[in-house]
Amino acid sequence: MDFPVIVKPCCGDSSVGVCIAHNQQEYKAALMEAFSYENQVVVEQFITGREFSVAVVDGKAYPVVEIAPLEGFYDYKNKYSAGSCVETCPADLSASLTKEMQMYAEKGYEALNLQAYARLDFLMEEDGSMYCLEANTLPGMTPTSLIPQEARVIGMNYPQLCEKLIEVSLKKYQ
Repeated sequence: MDFPVIVKPCCGDSSVGVCIAHNQQEYKAALMEAFSYENQVVVEQFITGREFSVAVVDGKAYPVVEIAPLEGFYDYKNKYSAGSCVETCPADLSASLTKEMQMYAEKGYEALNLQAYARLDFLMEEDGSMYCLEANTLPGMTPTSLIPQEARVIGMNYPQLCEKLIEVSLKKYQ
């Protein structure tokens, strides 16, 4: 196995139990940590690059947001500690890279047969190679979460976003 790798619980939330292992000793500790949360874990190649997130609401991608932790990676501590990350929306990307990432988010949403809304997370290497890390089917929805930030960029305030999500969720039952 080539290090570093990411070790995480299979179906976790908020990066709880996620570890980066740089060697065999860290790998064993990371496995123990991940298995303390679930009985299945995922081990992936560690990819160095910029981290982004794209909300997809009713099949349409919202603006791209870049997530830049001041130290480490976007783990539980960095997600929930005020001032530990810089979140830039819209992300500082060329128009073509933005469109490409939004297209991948929409295609991922469709391929996974997702409903109403989701958030797809990406890493982009220095050469522009993009990797979809995951689709989050129940992303955070506090006023300062990523999706509300994306909605504000397109002129939608928090109550309007909540109404939109209720509206698209109810479509399934009409």
